[in-house]
Amino acid sequence: MDQNNNSQNNLNLLSEANYLVTKAISTSSLPQQKVSSDLDQLEKAEKKTEYKANIAKGVKNPQVYIAMSALRLANPFKGY
Repeated sequence: MDQNNNSQNNLNLLSEANYLVTKAISTSSLPQQKVSSDLDQLEKAEKKTEYKANIAKGVKNPQVYIAMSALRLANPFKGY
């Protein structure tokens, strides 16, 4: 019986701030400025994922340029 009380006391002593805890919030309570700011950041991030670097830049030989351009593959870890 004494061990049961000790374990309950230990559970009560745990600080929630030490752990990643998600809590439900009402999206209508968020300020409109915050929502639009987050949306702008998401749009910028989506534009960046569409960009593919030109690895053949500066290559003078047209055949080599075509071959190198063909190697410009999508990164499977970026999701495109």
